[in-house]
Amino acid sequence: MEYLLFSIKAAVVSACVVGGYFFLVTRGSLVIKSLLGDRGRDSHIYWIYSNRFLIWLTDRQPVISAILLFNYRRLADKVARDLNPSLEGKSVLQVSCAFGNITQKIARKCLAEGAERLVITDLLANELNHTKRKCERAVDGGRRFFVREDAVNLAHGDGSFDYVVLFFLFHELPLPMKSLALKEAARVVKPGGRILFGEFHKPGHWLLRVSGRLFFKVFEPYAIEMWEGFDPVRVLNEETPERWDFAKTTYFGGNYQVFSARKV
Repeated sequence: MEYLLFSIKAAVVSACVVGGYFFLVTRGSLVIKSLLGDRGRDSHIYWIYSNRFLIWLTDRQPVISAILLFNYRRLADKVARDLNPSLEGKSVLQVSCAFGNITQKIARKCLAEGAERLVITDLLANELNHTKRKCERAVDGGRRFFVREDAVNLAHGDGSFDYVVLFFLFHELPLPMKSLALKEAARVVKPGGRILFGEFHKPGHWLLRVSGRLFFKVFEPYAIEMWEGFDPVRVLNEETPERWDFAKTTYFGGNYQVFSARKV
C-alpha cells in the first residue's frame, strides 16, 4: 500500500513538473512577453522554439509522440506518403521546422526517389540549425537547403514548388497569420502541385472536445482557431485566384487531420 501511494505521489509530482515546464516555455512565455511589452513580429513565438537549449532538450521523439497522444507517427507517415507519385525531379518546400522526425522522413523520401531539391524554411536560425544537424546525422546526400524565412512572407517566386508541407505550424499562429501563411503556400506551389499539412482538428466526441479546449487554454492559445475561425477550404477558394481540389483524413476520433489541397 505504501509503495502504491508513493507511486501515485511520484506520478503526480512528475506530471506537475512536466506540465509546469511546458506551460512556462509555451503559453507562459507569451504571457511574460506581453507583460514585458514585446510586440515584435516574433512575439507569438514560444521560448521552446527560440532558445537553442530548449529546442535540444525538448525535441525527443518519445516526448513529441506523447504530446500528440502517440499519433505522431501516423500523421507524419501520412504526409510523407502523400508526397506522391514519385518525387523524381520534383521540388519540395517545408515551411517551418517541426519537432520530431517529419523532416527526416521527407528528406529520406526525397533522396530515395530522386527529388530535385528540398528546401526547409523557418523564421528562427536556432530551429534551422537544429534541424540541419538532425538531417545530416540521419540522411546523407541529397539536395537540401535551409533558408531563414517568415512563413507569411516567403521569398520564393510564384509556382516554385511541387509540394509545400506545413506540419503543425498553423496552430501556433494568430488567426490572421494562419490565412497569410496558407496563401503564401498557395502562391509558391505550382499548378498541379499540392499543399499538405498535419494539424489539430475538432473531434467528434464531447470528452475529446472538453479535454482539447482545456489543453489549448493552458498550453496553445492559438490552437482553438483550428476548430473555430480558420477554414483552409474557404481561404483557398475565396482568397486565392486558383481552383483547388481538397482531401482530408482525420485521426484519433477526429482530433487530428492531414489536409491536402491540389492547385488545379
